[in-house]
Amino acid sequence: MNIKFILFVFTSTLVLLITTEPAFAQQSLQDRLFQRAIEATKCEEIPNNGRYCTYRFGKVLEIGIKDVGGSDTVVGFHNSNINNELYAVLYFGCVTVVPGHAHQRNYNKDYGVFISPKTGNIYRTSPECQASLK
Repeated sequence: MNIKFILFVFTSTLVLLITTEPAFAQQSLQDRLFQRAIEATKCEEIPNNGRYCTYRFGKVLEIGIKDVGGSDTVVGFHNSNINNELYAVLYFGCVTVVPGHAHQRNYNKDYGVFISPKTGNIYRTSPECQASLK
């Protein structure tokens, strides 16, 4: 292999790593949790049960909402444990994903995401989620 080619590939890779690292580092913990929640969401239509959404945060947390936005909405906490990194609670009508005891504790008091049982959407703040319930 040509040494110039190897040097070019190494230099290009190094430049790519240097330019992408700050963008990730600048992303807040809250933004990463919000993105993680979006990626955890899977919704489907189920006959006789309406829209069913699951929210899976790896093995630490799983939530299911049956009949999202319907007249028979049910929220299931399939796996939610305060001793894990994340767990879920109901907060003013919204399902709220918050840090558990196993979390690193490197967040501020506004850390968490909110899931609307009415829309199935993820919200960054409680007031946004509460507004979706009206």
